[in-house]
Amino acid sequence: MKRRILTPIVATAALVLTACSGSADGSSVEAEPVNDQVTTLSHPTIDGLEISFEQQPESLVMDCYAYSSLYEYGLEPDALFGYDCENPWVMGDADISGIEKIGQDGEINMEKLAELRPDAIIGQGDEDGWAWFDEDVNAQLMQVANFIPLPSGESVDENIDDTREVANFLGADTESAEIAQSDADYETAKQEFAEAAEGKDLSFMFASPTKEMLYTAVGFNQANLLEELGVTIVGPSAPESGSSWGSVAWEEASTYPADVILAESYDSENGFTTELWDNLPAIEAGQISGWSSKGAMTSRAYADWLSELAGQVESYDKVV
Repeated sequence: MKRRILTPIVATAALVLTACSGSADGSSVEAEPVNDQVTTLSHPTIDGLEISFEQQPESLVMDCYAYSSLYEYGLEPDALFGYDCENPWVMGDADISGIEKIGQDGEINMEKLAELRPDAIIGQGDEDGWAWFDEDVNAQLMQVANFIPLPSGESVDENIDDTREVANFLGADTESAEIAQSDADYETAKQEFAEAAEGKDLSFMFASPTKEMLYTAVGFNQANLLEELGVTIVGPSAPESGSSWGSVAWEEASTYPADVILAESYDSENGFTTELWDNLPAIEAGQISGWSSKGAMTSRAYADWLSELAGQVESYDKVV
């Protein structure tokens, strides 16, 4: 089993210096006792990754994906960075207007990050750091503070539970009445969607269209969730290595007929358009809605999404 223990670099160095120090006459001096407030997060989805802190992390910096998932638990960062900070499909009703931005998209102001001296940095990524930074930038980032990757499990439900585990580690109240209500609403929304789809034999495509190519999300957790609730998922599968997205040239997009298309970050007022997209049966029938591949991993977010989608599915028909 791969095992990696991360501890704050400054604290580790200080401990080494203390352990090796001696008195003026050359005699050794016993090291100071180890801090008994050390707390460790055993990462819920990265096997063997344990992230240790000298004390309970309080000062946090997050990417916007992390904040969207931790906002419901009352956790607020001292600063934000990353992608999709203005995307309502990601951020929901999280208000970021009063939070300092120290980076945008794939860039970060490392000097500002160092000045903030956060206890932890949280975002999309893995044990090596943030997903969109190269090795050198991640090395600098992890000299400032330990990086906590957002959980990346094998189902929506697993990711909700694992994200809640991270929130609990960070001191959030994960057993509040509001959270319990969100869980209940999520289960109700699952049932609503299943009932709306029952007997309709609808096929869904999870899509992210671009001018060059149509990308699809067969096998994504969101697609698997709807499949479990009774619909068929269509689209090209992802390649064996590399991208997790499937892709198809526009000239061949019609070979994956779908009754309903869910477009990533769909905006009905400024939607994607191109002739071959507009000619797809689901688009012609107006049977299009939205989804987010990186939206908040919370019961509330998925309850709201499924409930709205269930209402739309009630009016959708078989068109292919």
